[in-house]
Amino acid sequence: MDTARFNVGDTLPSKTLAVTQALINDYADICGDYNTLHVDVEGMKNHPLFGGTIAHGTINVEPVLQAICTVQGTRWPSAGTKIDLQFRAPVKPGMTISSVLVVKEKKADSLVCDMTIQDQNGSPCVKGTVEIK
Repeated sequence: MDTARFNVGDTLPSKTLAVTQALINDYADICGDYNTLHVDVEGMKNHPLFGGTIAHGTINVEPVLQAICTVQGTRWPSAGTKIDLQFRAPVKPGMTISSVLVVKEKKADSLVCDMTIQDQNGSPCVKGTVEIK
C-alpha cells in the first residue's frame, strides 16, 4: 500500500451496508450462530433492551473491512492489519451502517486511523482504531 497518497486528517473512502433480517439469517447459516438475539424475530420483539433482533458483531464491522480492502486494493485485509474496537450500540435490521476512517498517524508501511461505524443518523455503533498495513 502506498501511504504517500494519504495525510494525517484525511478521511478514507467510506463503505456502507444495509442490514436486513435476511442478511442476519444468512450469516447465522454461515457461522452457525443461531443465538435468539439474532434470529428469533418474534421472541425478541418485546425485548426490554433491544426491542428486536440485532446483527452479529462481525456484520457490524463489515463496512470497515470493505474500506480497508479498498485502500489496500485487496479482497481481504492484508496480513498485519489490526482492528481494535468497542461495540457502542446494537445494529438492528433496517439500519444502514457506514465506516468512517480518519488518518491519525502515518508510518512507513501503514496508516493508523480512528475508526467509527455509524448508523444512518450518524450515531456510533462501533468505535476504535485500525492500523492498515
